[in-house]
Amino acid sequence: MSRIKRLPDHLVNQIAAGEVVERPASVLKELLENAIDAGAGRVSVDLKDSGRRLLRVVDDGVGMTPEELELSLERHATSKIASEADLQQIRSLGFRGEALPAICAVSRFSLMSRARGAARGAIVKGEGGEIRQRGAVDCSEGTTVEIADLFFNTPARLKFLKSPHAELAAALRVATQLALAQPALHLRVTHNERVVLTAPKASSLSDRVGALLGYDLAGRLLEVKREERAVAVRGVVGPPALARGYRDDMILIVNGRPVRDTQLLQTLLEAYRPLLARDQFPVAVLALELPPTEVDVNVHPTKAWVRFRQPRLVQELVFAAVQEALRAPDVVSSPRPIATSGPAAEGAALPARDQPALFKEAPAGYAPSLFGAVVGQLQDTFVVAANEEEVFFVDQHVAHERVLFERLKADLATGPLPSQDLLFPLTLELGSASLALLEEWAPALTVLGFDVQGFGGATLLLRAVPALLKGEEPRRLLEALVDEVGSPPGTRAGYPRDSVGHGGAAPPLVDRALAFVACRAAIKAHAPLDREEMARLLADLSHTETPYFCPHGRPIVSRLSLREIKRELKRTW
Repeated sequence: MSRIKRLPDHLVNQIAAGEVVERPASVLKELLENAIDAGAGRVSVDLKDSGRRLLRVVDDGVGMTPEELELSLERHATSKIASEADLQQIRSLGFRGEALPAICAVSRFSLMSRARGAARGAIVKGEGGEIRQRGAVDCSEGTTVEIADLFFNTPARLKFLKSPHAELAAALRVATQLALAQPALHLRVTHNERVVLTAPKASSLSDRVGALLGYDLAGRLLEVKREERAVAVRGVVGPPALARGYRDDMILIVNGRPVRDTQLLQTLLEAYRPLLARDQFPVAVLALELPPTEVDVNVHPTKAWVRFRQPRLVQELVFAAVQEALRAPDVVSSPRPIATSGPAAEGAALPARDQPALFKEAPAGYAPSLFGAVVGQLQDTFVVAANEEEVFFVDQHVAHERVLFERLKADLATGPLPSQDLLFPLTLELGSASLALLEEWAPALTVLGFDVQGFGGATLLLRAVPALLKGEEPRRLLEALVDEVGSPPGTRAGYPRDSVGHGGAAPPLVDRALAFVACRAAIKAHAPLDREEMARLLADLSHTETPYFCPHGRPIVSRLSLREIKRELKRTW
């Protein structure tokens, strides 16, 4: 008896689902791509419980006949390619014929469609990939797909889903990227019957960016436009002053398809060097157009990765186009903040030389530190201290960050942290994904001293910030907070991936937000300190629970053994 067996169709579909359906955002991506390929001009998306309980996509595309509707649930059944030659020049977003049967294999589904010109439509319903009901129905032209109880028959996959707000944020990122890639599409997304994203048909990419990411941001972006040897790159990039601490706003589009390409992203970053620090990332939406024969999209089942026939040409074109845009006048911001009217002036950051004193209280006695006596300061960044056995190099920024973190945590145990009201409340336009995360964090942010309120749509009203951070520019402060607390633990640039929490488990949200506040308020590198300030910092650090690592897990102290130094220098006394 043969040990090799042909797998049943329902199991094959579940295996395929493991490749293309990771979470509700994956389902939304595939269904939106199908709607776009069907020529839809308007698409409505309804989510319940972040798409886990229900994900409905309604389009006004060409629709399907009853025969096509049932055939669409079979693997590798597609209207988008018919021969090997078609595979070499793919123009549609979908083409593999795997996504819809894989999605229906792990959900309870309903498909309703009416082809253009047809008198009536058809509907099929089922679960686990099996059709249980079918029939004729009166409906409008186009297709409606409802996916309910996602992963109801694969509970192990259900356990890997993140919090509802995180899943909603992922779904909105998918919708935002596809809307940017398809400006002619009118897209509307609701969550639990509340509108969370609206993208009307746009005449230009700049208008689309304004509708999705904020018109204030769109007005400050730089146009990118360049074409060489049948390859064109168009789009917008932000000046260095708009840089983020995360990569989510670096969006690459190839022939109308949002893609991930490590080399292209690295090329984009290199075009900004040395205008950006290593832990900063630009705002950029770049759309590349090239002949379909010059790009292979059949690299991965999710179709998110592509391979170029001439990658060097594409990379050089992107590099030259972005650098040309960055040569515009006034791209690099003035090193000294310029006061303006309104809340930006109220919360403007201080120049480095005007940094406030490290300790505002009167000098007081304190116990000896773990690090001996202060020797001096190296490069205005490292406090050098020594005892009879060792020499210590203490990073003053991360040391002060640890001190402030534990002090704030102790203060928080007695009540909310002090806050500073802004002279003029500041309106902020954020992406819908960031807005969803901020809604989840609202209770924690309130006790930390932030006062953030909804102002309609994707606009927020910032009324107060923690008193320790009143010198920060409020808009950049909130953007940095979204980056710090919204990114997965351990992925903050410049810190070890497994460092956050330093015990294997991710720290709670309040601790991560507290670490952010402490980091922003801590004394910075390249700030001269007098000897008493250095001694006070080392004494306070000695009394913390974790004096050798900052809240993000970054090491604070480097040490050298005097015994080893003497041995190397052959000093015998």
